[in-house]
Amino acid sequence: MASNNATSSTLGGLLSSFGALFVTYLVFSGVVVPDLVNKGLVEGNAIKSGRYAVTFPGIETIAEQDSDAIVTIGSSILQYATDGECITNRLTTSNTKVYNLAISGGNPYTEMIQIPALVKAQPKMVLLDLGPNSLWNFYESESLDEYIQFRFTILSITSDLQSVDEWKHLLRPQDKNYTAHSIHDRSILTKSYSQIAIDNLILKYSHEYFPFSYYNRNMPEIGSEAWEEYLQTPTFMPPKFETWNQSEVDTWFEENMAQKTRAGVYNPLPNGTLNHQALDYTIQAFTEAGIQVVMVAAPHHPLVYDYLQPGQIDGHNATLEYFEETYGASTINWYWETWEQDMFRDRNHLGDNGREYYCERMAAELNQMLEV
Repeated sequence: MASNNATSSTLGGLLSSFGALFVTYLVFSGVVVPDLVNKGLVEGNAIKSGRYAVTFPGIETIAEQDSDAIVTIGSSILQYATDGECITNRLTTSNTKVYNLAISGGNPYTEMIQIPALVKAQPKMVLLDLGPNSLWNFYESESLDEYIQFRFTILSITSDLQSVDEWKHLLRPQDKNYTAHSIHDRSILTKSYSQIAIDNLILKYSHEYFPFSYYNRNMPEIGSEAWEEYLQTPTFMPPKFETWNQSEVDTWFEENMAQKTRAGVYNPLPNGTLNHQALDYTIQAFTEAGIQVVMVAAPHHPLVYDYLQPGQIDGHNATLEYFEETYGASTINWYWETWEQDMFRDRNHLGDNGREYYCERMAAELNQMLEV
């Protein structure tokens, strides 16, 4: 009898040990490793730019602040237009800060994953990038598919697994493998970056003491004072067109613009695309949560408009009107304004002068909206 009790006790202890190991594995793989990987992705060299991994850590930081937040999301057009600190300093309302979470290549479809977390953070307002470049249909493109896979994977690794039911039905079948719907899903996706991310994080803190090669991108540590400053004002691209003479700029447009105007970014559709569906979900989610949505269309280089045909951008106007009428979203549409050439670093991104002017104009618009 005693032997049976001992055997039962030993078996019970063994099962308990396995259970404890399993729980430890789940916690480590689902919480500890992703947290380390998050830091490695942002602060190290695991991916081509730590900017791609700032979204969810950034939202978490913004949610912890006592100030009212105005958050910019979208593509590189607003990423390089928005100096959040500059705009904040021009606001007349106290305790309001402007943050810049826009990302190169971002489109409404890829960025919808962050919406539940951003809604939960309860910013006062969201400045949503909604120029003609956001309203095209996806096409057969290996590079586009690779970007979507990359963006979804990084967002899934760095997320805190907010509810995905809201946007899951909008995913293309091939993209469902790159989004995490559970701790297990996230641990699988994390494996693709975990080793290199953690290795690079170790290198960041040890390269000064050992003969290891390490390139410091000067990304701020998550949670530091420099981190919040970065979330307001990221690193901007260096000048380009500003360093050229007028003849060189004219030649670039003559050689490149005719072809570019045939692309989807200059042929916006009025509805029916995955980007429209994602925008519908996004704007509805914000407005139902009491978060003001402002659709922003920044201007392009003035020479761009010489190459556009009458009516070519009508789909953009129709889209803005739809979201204004359906959800009461506000619009700041500067797309057809002619800003000075020296304000642009290339055909669609503002440079230093343009960013300063954008800051001045945006602050004035926001002051009017916030005073209502």
